[in-house]
Amino acid sequence: MRRNKLRAEEETFPLAKISSLASDGLQEYQQLRPIHIKIPHIARSVRWRPPPTSLLKVNFDGAYFAEDNKAGLGIIIRNDVGLVMAAMTQQIPLPASMEMVEVLATRRALWFAMELGFDRLVVEGDTEVIINSIKEGNMSHSAFGHILQDITSLCSLFSYVSFQHIKRQGNGVAHKLARRAITNLLDVWMESILPDTNDVYNFDLHFINQ
Repeated sequence: MRRNKLRAEEETFPLAKISSLASDGLQEYQQLRPIHIKIPHIARSVRWRPPPTSLLKVNFDGAYFAEDNKAGLGIIIRNDVGLVMAAMTQQIPLPASMEMVEVLATRRALWFAMELGFDRLVVEGDTEVIINSIKEGNMSHSAFGHILQDITSLCSLFSYVSFQHIKRQGNGVAHKLARRAITNLLDVWMESILPDTNDVYNFDLHFINQ
């Protein structure tokens, strides 16, 4: 500012006072600026968690494409350090409801694991009503009770299988695979995953050790 004033031949401050004027200005700014109190982040975001050692985790999801009269199933199987054992996406004719899509995805996830010879599983999905119905043995749903019975029968073929619910934020890879089925009838990957799914997959891996 002093240099500009000298160029314009205006009155300015002596050089000896520049330092003290700058210090006074900084102090005034610090006194007047608003103080923002940091609010601690208490709630932890929902994240995918690996299964216990010696188990594999099977995440599944369904997608509903009503305008195209199609639905999609997405499944990914990972080990206890988060590495992909297998993944798949499949397109099916549109069922009557989103709940039916999810229960069909559950059954397909079990079939997929069995076809690959995997025997000890944690099966995880984001539709709570389906997971609870399986865990409680509630087969009374008139629309898809027969599919739930199929799931119960399939479970008896594994040496260990358990079901757990996770919110959508922690089921991102399976969700993205299910959405991909809009353009693909069937895709299967062994010990790898499609590059356009790497973003959500790597996001899950990033938080495993945190």
